Amino acid sequence: MSYPIHNSVYEISASVAVVIMRRYKLWVDKQDIIQECYLWAMSRGSTLTALLSEPDTEQRIINEKRTAYQMRRHCERYARKEKAAKSGYQTGDEAYFDVTTIAQLLPFVIVSVVNDTALEQAQTMINDSSPRKPPAPAEGGNLLAIMIDIKKAYEKLDEDEQNILRMRYVDTLTLQQISQYYEVVISTAERRCNMAIRKIVNLLGGESPWS
Repeated sequence: MSYPIHNSVYEISASVAVVIMRRYKLWVDKQDIIQECYLWAMSRGSTLTALLSEPDTEQRIINEKRTAYQMRRHCERYARKEKAAKSGYQTGDEAYFDVTTIAQLLPFVIVSVVNDTALEQAQTMINDSSPRKPPAPAEGGNLLAIMIDIKKAYEKLDEDEQNILRMRYVDTLTLQQISQYYEVVISTAERRCNMAIRKIVNLLGGESPWS
């Protein structure tokens, strides 16, 4: 049994399509993305309709944001499959970066940026110190390639974002010390650090859509 699409779905679908097209415009068509949004919405039937028809305005806005997030994840999986098919590789070949891996490698990457040294030296330092959790992304665990990608992303951050990560991961300042430096509360300092790392994750392609 099919259910009519709620009016909000059309607006949400258009917004999701814009986000997906920013990354995958060379491999997918916008109308195909929108069609995937509609199919996803129809597959949820009356459950989604009820969520988007919530009479309480505040809760309805929350439901719409959650719907947009889930719809985007679905369409990103579709777009990655299309990209893989047209580029001649499997989606399992893609590499993803998590916050933990980036946090472990950032000290070596930032030192390379600050001292203008080659990352090959950082790789030797890491191998010698045996990091607690060697990263093993799908690109074959090439540590140097991973650090090069992280370095490129780090250099795209704003100066303030770079500084707060340097203070945290190279100077090893506590969140309290960082908060005192910026004259903010500790929670704000922590949030700024987390946001800077999340920005690196997004610059590297975002979190895995398969998780």
